[in-house]
Amino acid sequence: MAVKKGGPKKGERRGENFFFLVLTFIHSFSLSLTTKTGNNNENNKRTLHANALNDRRVNTTEYHFSHRYNGATTTTTPTKRRGDAVGPRRAITMPEDSSDEKKTLLTSWQRIGQEGVQKASEIWSAVNSEAAAAAKGAWEGVKPAHKVFLSDIIASPKKNAFVRKWLGTDITYVSFIGAMHVGALLAPFYFTWQAFNCFWVMYFITGCLGITLSYHRQLSHKSFQTPKWLEYALAYCGALAVQGDPIEWASSHRYHHQHCDTPKDPHTPYEGFWWSHMGWLLDNEATIERVGDRSNAAEMAAQPFYQFLEKTYMWHIAASALGLYLLGGLPFLVWGFCVRTVWVYHITWAVNSVAHCWGKQTYNTGDLSRNNLSVGILAFGEGWHNNHHAFEFSARHGLEWWQVDMTWYLIWGLKKLGLATKVKLPTQKQLDRMRIEPTTA
Repeated sequence: MAVKKGGPKKGERRGENFFFLVLTFIHSFSLSLTTKTGNNNENNKRTLHANALNDRRVNTTEYHFSHRYNGATTTTTPTKRRGDAVGPRRAITMPEDSSDEKKTLLTSWQRIGQEGVQKASEIWSAVNSEAAAAAKGAWEGVKPAHKVFLSDIIASPKKNAFVRKWLGTDITYVSFIGAMHVGALLAPFYFTWQAFNCFWVMYFITGCLGITLSYHRQLSHKSFQTPKWLEYALAYCGALAVQGDPIEWASSHRYHHQHCDTPKDPHTPYEGFWWSHMGWLLDNEATIERVGDRSNAAEMAAQPFYQFLEKTYMWHIAASALGLYLLGGLPFLVWGFCVRTVWVYHITWAVNSVAHCWGKQTYNTGDLSRNNLSVGILAFGEGWHNNHHAFEFSARHGLEWWQVDMTWYLIWGLKKLGLATKVKLPTQKQLDRMRIEPTTA
């Protein structure tokens, strides 16, 4: 290889400066996590049992949570069908001082496929009632309601997304996520076919193997089991997606299902599309209040491997960025790290936002979850979200033959190889019981 004379060129110096800027943000991000961990410890006084007692599904939570998260098999019949979860929400009455215009606005349209049943959070102002506040917490600082674009959801944010108190952690998160987006904008200037292929490989490793297969279906919902070496390898792929360590991710997601589309849900679109997509990540105070207690992931916290990842998390992110840079220079860093991170970010976030706003509902889940084809394809099967919320324990989300579910195909393959066991799927009886019957004209 010929040695270049005259020192580095101007463009090369800019590339090196960008690389070190990324590492600086990663280091700052690591420091913020230390503060965040301290905040988590202060919130550990709350227990999962206490949350379950206040849950709107008080008669079913214990059964479902045990079945889905502890892997226990039981034939005990719950006191209520999950499809009846909308019952308590119907019981919430409209405040007496509500205007006729507001009452008409909040009751003029119905749930998709559930004629005659008011959408739970259409009664956004009613959650300030004493009964609702006691059950799920009140919507504090409610802003005027608005309809989510091209959706049947009325959103009422708790606070202004930008004009509010910003913690140091919030600023660090914004800075890091912003740096990733800036790096992604450099993609056209550093395009090579090798870097483009690197993007696709890292997209599959972190998005499919890491987030959907490991973090979501195996760790959060215990839909299947693998040998520990494989479980840990897949979880490490998830850590490289820069979405948090396995304990943090699984714990937060379990709270989403426990309190789905209620004031305690960390990312419900009833607080606005922006909030459900990424706004919740930038408000550490509100998010930690809802998901700061990690006791619902105690079985993971007891394992040394996950403890190690939690304590050293950002070092692994920095190492992956450095490795890509050493492997292919700035093109690999930009495409394999920045572009890929941003791409997987928005696809994961779209499951929380898009798949709760637009799509079809096949099963009566009592929440806003929808089946969305686009998200289903881009998120390796996660977009069949109504199916997932109906059967959270299921390793398969694409329950129809035509619903593409790449993650399920991988689980099926692992099962055939003897590497996946105790694969959970809904029975035909469960499917029929939860299905929304088509209405007749």
